[in-house]
Amino acid sequence: MIGDEWRPTTTSTALVVLVTLATATTLVRAIDVALPATLGAVGAVTLALAVWTAGWERRHAIGTTLNSLLALPVGVGIVAATVGTVITLSGVLFPVPSLAQLPATVIDLTARAMVVVGAVGAVFGASVAVGNVLDRESAMRTASGSLKTTILPMALGLVLVTGEILAFLESSRDIPGLGAVAGDVLRTLTTILFDPPAIRPNLTTFLLLVALALIAVRRMLAALPITELTTDSGVERAVAGVRRVLFWAIALAGLGIPIGLLTDFLLPAEQLRALLSPPVFELLTAVTTAAAVRSLAWWTIVGGGATLIIVGLLRHVVQTSADRIGATLAPYAGGAILVVVTTLVAEPVLSLSIDWVADTLPGAFGPQFREITQTVVEFYGPLAIVMTAVGVLLLVASAAATVLWLTLLTKYLEDRTAGVGIASAALFQTAAFAGVVGVSVPVLFGSLIAAVLVWDVGEFGTTLGEEVGRRAQTRRTELVHATGTLAVGGIGAAIALAVSRYSVGAITISGGTVVAGLVAVLAGLLALLVALR
Repeated sequence: MIGDEWRPTTTSTALVVLVTLATATTLVRAIDVALPATLGAVGAVTLALAVWTAGWERRHAIGTTLNSLLALPVGVGIVAATVGTVITLSGVLFPVPSLAQLPATVIDLTARAMVVVGAVGAVFGASVAVGNVLDRESAMRTASGSLKTTILPMALGLVLVTGEILAFLESSRDIPGLGAVAGDVLRTLTTILFDPPAIRPNLTTFLLLVALALIAVRRMLAALPITELTTDSGVERAVAGVRRVLFWAIALAGLGIPIGLLTDFLLPAEQLRALLSPPVFELLTAVTTAAAVRSLAWWTIVGGGATLIIVGLLRHVVQTSADRIGATLAPYAGGAILVVVTTLVAEPVLSLSIDWVADTLPGAFGPQFREITQTVVEFYGPLAIVMTAVGVLLLVASAAATVLWLTLLTKYLEDRTAGVGIASAALFQTAAFAGVVGVSVPVLFGSLIAAVLVWDVGEFGTTLGEEVGRRAQTRRTELVHATGTLAVGGIGAAIALAVSRYSVGAITISGGTVVAGLVAVLAGLLALLVALR
């Protein structure tokens, strides 16, 4: 992270933040989308905090932990500012009186949504401009931490959803097309592996599950630090003896699989009964078809695989410092915490979300949405849906941080002025789309001036911070510079307003009027940029 001597001066940073927040708030209030914009702004500030904590060098473990926990509100804010804004505006702008007005309404909705997105981006830029905490390293750490936090909730959500789908396919026999084929395949596999009919011995799959379970146990004994935790040589010999026994048991089970193929598929049951004798035949049938034994072997395989992964991860980090270990494990711990919290609040959160969307959607879309979601919830269950949604939100946060990192990596934004660059560009975008939705010309011109002011003041404050340090007495110089920038912009805007007011109709195209003042605005902005350079 950039040191104190490289941070922008306090006065310029304060001006950047105040001008950005005032302009973004004014433009958002003009389109009246309060809740999504507020949630988006909270998400933007949270993302800035995540970037800041990810850049902690001395307390890397604590910073990584906070970074992982902040990923979820970041995702919520981004989705609220985009999808939430569209849903809110659709409830206000639709239904349209006639189909002829549909294209104009769609354009209006898109422009208003982009105003919110731009305002949220501006808030993020102003937030990271405080202390200039955004650089390639902090952006990369933020993206990496968010992505690691995503793994556990997303994996669990997909497992739950996939499990419900597989259970439905397996249990239903009335699914047409490909679903019927998949259902038949699943029913056959689960029957063969876990619940074969107890009419004859089933050696092949039984010995296969047993061999895999024994392999998992043997690998666990090799991976676990049992001998390192004791100085008793007898323990080491006992572990070695158990591993040898398991090796021969695995070899025996492996050799028995070809025999099982012969007895299961080529030898008739009556002939096998006569060959083994009825008591041995019945005993072998009971053992090899027992669902409990097969289930135990299966969960031994699963538990052994999970243990090997955990032990491998711990062995990878155990030789590093405690802070490095904490930083490595923190995102996964954050993901586990989010899984626990999601499990506790899944049902009420899903119910509130469905109610809000259904009440906001226009016309008959609300009842239809409620009916569809009720069917989906009954099929998958609240936990599977909310857990998958949490994974998606975390993935959105990871994508946002990755875009920041890639943008900085391409040097489209410089590390030293990344925050003010984002804030200025986002304000310019917000003002441009605000003009489409009919925001008054004075507010529009003021927003454009604010976008240039944010960039110029931020750049000037960063340069001063590099040259004389952020603690130097430069407030008067900064205020004079900002006043000069504002004066030049104000003169250009005043000329543009005057031209637009008294020159209406100077240019006419297909019955409509193009205000000549807009041409003067463009010339004024170009002149302003030249003056600032």
